[in-house]
Amino acid sequence: MTSNTLSNSERFVSQLSQTSIRQATLDDLPVLEVDNLATSTADDLDEGSTNLSVLGLVELILKRRDTLDRLIRDPNLQPILLPRFLAISLIGFVFFGVAMSLVLTSSHVWPELASITHKLRGTTDSLVTFRSAPGMANHWRDGSVLKLTAAYAFGLIAATGVCLPSLYFYGLLAGVRMSLLDVAVQALKSKATSAVALVGILPIYAAVGMGIVIFEAPESVRIGAYWLGLILPFIAGLWGTTSLYHSFAKMCDTLPLERRWQRTCFLRRLVASWAACYTAVSPVMIYTLWERLAR
Repeated sequence: MTSNTLSNSERFVSQLSQTSIRQATLDDLPVLEVDNLATSTADDLDEGSTNLSVLGLVELILKRRDTLDRLIRDPNLQPILLPRFLAISLIGFVFFGVAMSLVLTSSHVWPELASITHKLRGTTDSLVTFRSAPGMANHWRDGSVLKLTAAYAFGLIAATGVCLPSLYFYGLLAGVRMSLLDVAVQALKSKATSAVALVGILPIYAAVGMGIVIFEAPESVRIGAYWLGLILPFIAGLWGTTSLYHSFAKMCDTLPLERRWQRTCFLRRLVASWAACYTAVSPVMIYTLWERLAR
């Protein structure tokens, strides 16, 4: 009887010691670090939300992309961010249209567009031919510059709208919880990133274009420079694609931990596929608008 009582007492003391150890371990957990992390995130969001103007968003795109990725996931901010991302995109593409037109008119050439139908029938050799156009002001007065600018600005945005349902479907296919508004904000954020990158590239291209005109480069070099200018938005689009690739992958944090990694890899492949689809659609959209407006 005494031995049983002693064994029970020993078990009780052992359990009490283990409970005390567990309690001490819980007390020693780094609660302050978690609080600091939450406070840091809240501070970032508060700091970003106080400057959501167009210029403020441009600064976030350039300097604090992680903060911007958190902001665009806030349902209360999405209706505010959507038109401003659109404004950044349109402003950047308008700058491109003006710069490209300056290079072309300074070189006394202008692109002449052929119908896609004629190209498919084999009645024309090239869809775009750079024809001599004497006088720098003629194309500014007759609206040709406006048509080029409008074709690029609205064509790139319209192509995003056409491909948007596919991006939404890809997100659902990967099991990510997102609304159509989430997808629209993500897509326009990547488009705004492309526009900011394009504006950064434009001074370099304009300097090269002016150098070709001033030093009278060979015709083959000039034609290459003109083609480079026409595809410049797609080169800048690589920055937007990278932004979409990373921010979309962060949406996978809503998935269960045990299958998050596999779904993240799957979603990244789908986003890359969507980027390839957009790359195929946008030139057709731009060319169709430009050719129709130029008639």
